[in-house]
Amino acid sequence: MATNWPPTNPYPAWPPAELHSDHLSFSDIKTGINYLKKLGFTSATPTTAENNLYFSGVRCDHGHLCNGIMVVSPLGVRYPFAYCRTAAHRSALVLWIVGYDGVNPTYDLGWDSGNMT
Repeated sequence: MATNWPPTNPYPAWPPAELHSDHLSFSDIKTGINYLKKLGFTSATPTTAENNLYFSGVRCDHGHLCNGIMVVSPLGVRYPFAYCRTAAHRSALVLWIVGYDGVNPTYDLGWDSGNMT
């Protein structure tokens, strides 16, 4: 399990209201961001306040430090996503994934899911 993830601070509900859906998932962060961009979303570097609020000290399940990215909806809602900085692992950390048991959250999308290239 990731360290300090998910953040205990408030974050927006998922999926974004303007999608008019109760479910949205994707296999990795790059696929998800590209899909959302087709729907009018943008990506942004976190502000200093967002870095402190969501990404301070976050590590993946392997203990690697993580970076953050904000995905911004057409209505301006900013959604935090984290990804492992270690090139060999590159796991994405998300807030809204339900685990294989259908109940408990799984915040780590798994190996190479955070590859942004």
